[in-house]
Amino acid sequence: MIKKNLHIWDRLARGLIGIFVISFVLFNNGMIEDDIIAGLLIFFGVLNLISLATGWCPVYSIAGISSRPKEK
Repeated sequence: MIKKNLHIWDRLARGLIGIFVISFVLFNNGMIEDDIIAGLLIFFGVLNLISLATGWCPVYSIAGISSRPKEK
């Protein structure tokens, strides 16, 4: 089982960032002309939404970081 490593505020921030990035790419009216860049931004947004849903960040896990409060 994956151990959660994100605090609720960190999760909410990632959710907002994910929604913003995906919305920007989908409704940018041609500001992003390169499909590869648009795809990478969508991927980044989706990863942030997955982190929101699961409470786990793979980068934090690799670095040994946790923003969750210590359990007693």
